[in-house]
Amino acid sequence: MLATAVVCRPSCGGSIFSAARVGFYAALRGYATKVDIKALKRLRELNPVPMSKAKEALLSSDNDIDQAMVWLEKDAIQSGARKAEKIKNRTASDGAIAIQVNEALTSGAIIELGCETDFVARNSTFVDLASTIARSGLELAGHPATNSALTQIDVGELSARVASGRTVADMVTETIGRLGENIVLRRAATMGTPDATDSMVVSGYVHGGIAGSHGASAGKIGGLVAIKSSVRSDEHRRTLSQLAGRLAQQVVGYSPRFIAVSEWQAASAAGIEGVGEPEVTVLEAQQFLFGGGTIAEVLAKVAKGVGAPVEVVSFVRFERGEGVEKAARPDFAEEVRKQLT
Repeated sequence: MLATAVVCRPSCGGSIFSAARVGFYAALRGYATKVDIKALKRLRELNPVPMSKAKEALLSSDNDIDQAMVWLEKDAIQSGARKAEKIKNRTASDGAIAIQVNEALTSGAIIELGCETDFVARNSTFVDLASTIARSGLELAGHPATNSALTQIDVGELSARVASGRTVADMVTETIGRLGENIVLRRAATMGTPDATDSMVVSGYVHGGIAGSHGASAGKIGGLVAIKSSVRSDEHRRTLSQLAGRLAQQVVGYSPRFIAVSEWQAASAAGIEGVGEPEVTVLEAQQFLFGGGTIAEVLAKVAKGVGAPVEVVSFVRFERGEGVEKAARPDFAEEVRKQLT
């Protein structure tokens, strides 16, 4: 039986031919011609993109939600790359600090993720991204090429790390496309080792933390502290972790430059500017934020309680926007005057 071709004359307005053509090419591609409403609702729950974009993803994926999610991820990276190229010269002087510490409490990572405004810095998508990057940074703690104490991490190396099937760089690009601002991974550092039996205990603190959508948080200032002692039990490690966490708050609040007076003396002898007074710039000489005397006196008390020496071996403090020259805001009144003259 021969197939009969449908010829549409001008009087029919092309509707029969158009419908046949759409159905024919959709069949060739294997795409759906109508969006499944339930699939559309579920897709937007998983990825809250605009309705039009969700429909496009489902039509291109024959209403398969998993394939539509993959389509959306690829589309977001492509659109994000285009957006990133356009705004790459914008100053990302705002942002957030995120910290992650491993379950064994022996290593930690801290990162600064920059953006343009506080509005985006407080967005849960941005906070989640910062937290995910910090978690990826944890994998670099105790790296063979690093020491067990504080290590500054190359942001290029961290950007190439893979998390949830995508590189950190791709996640940043995708988020630029979603939020519309320049986003930059500015710096990162790790502390400690992943060895659960290590005598180092690491803890951190983030000030002004904003919660993400999965329990993560990021804030304006963050600090990591590592202390060392002869860890003999989990209870011992928890005690030291609590101390390290409070010391991290001390670092965030009082911004010391040195751990011990001996370091301050060496810097003073070398003629380094801005060393300040020991009571201000030396961590162990500062009054403990939670009472009990100086940090050195508190360490001595804790050491007596646990029956082993306790010492601070490293600390780091990140504040968002440090060292970034903020772009001057335009004087709109002056611009108007120039246009009128």
